[in-house]
Amino acid sequence: MGGFDRDWLRLRAPFDDAARDGSLTRRFAAALPDSPRLLDLAAGTGANLRHLSPRLRRPGQRWVLADHDPVLLGAVAEELAVGAHPLPAFETRSVDLSSDLETLDFRQFDAIVATALFDLVSAAWMDRFVAALAGAPRPVLVTLSVDGRLRWSPEDPQDAAMRGWIERHQATDKGFGPALGPEAPTRLADALRANGFAVETAASDWTIGPADVAMHLALIEGYRGAAREIAPDGCSPAIEGWAERRRAAAQAGVLEALVGHVDIFAEPRRKPLTAAAGHSI
Repeated sequence: MGGFDRDWLRLRAPFDDAARDGSLTRRFAAALPDSPRLLDLAAGTGANLRHLSPRLRRPGQRWVLADHDPVLLGAVAEELAVGAHPLPAFETRSVDLSSDLETLDFRQFDAIVATALFDLVSAAWMDRFVAALAGAPRPVLVTLSVDGRLRWSPEDPQDAAMRGWIERHQATDKGFGPALGPEAPTRLADALRANGFAVETAASDWTIGPADVAMHLALIEGYRGAAREIAPDGCSPAIEGWAERRRAAAQAGVLEALVGHVDIFAEPRRKPLTAAAGHSI
């Protein structure tokens, strides 16, 4: 499975933090025991821990950060050190989630979290995740899954074509098989409901303003590259023209964008079993 650049994770972090739905975070926190043990899937450099731990209001919380990328996991302590809040106990665990998801025994945890993951996975992998969760029902908070909404202001004649190519690229294999892309939030919510979970969803959109030049430029470059991979031969001039106009608007301080995401909170309708007492973190 592929990975993410540490600089990109740093760049997107404030947009993620601003976008997350606070009401679902509070619902998730209320579903936890006093000293919860949490599993973070595709944890990267610890963004979920940094954001959620002070908001959960559980002094005894313990975290396991699972990711396939040893470079990102190796940077967790450094990234967390810049936070303003005392951090809970945590450990990192190197796991290739695409092949080894089932090695993470959900019965050992009180809750599961993941961010910016489920739009990357395949329908088959999502089915595996839901089956594992149904076998050990736990509260789950899945944040910042793309849902296909993508708008810029001012508009450009090439926007519609770009959105189509970007959406097609989001459905390509990201290491888990053909990705669900924008279908992920609805598919996951439906699957969880069908397996005995009460599910709530909320928009968690990135709002990128005229002053956010670095974020605009990073997204424009990413979208340009994605479109070039997907678009038919002969479309390169149109793609490059779009990117050039968008870069100019960003650098002139007049570009705004919305990137649609969805947060999902789900809890089992029956009370989950308590995580194994005395299990080491």
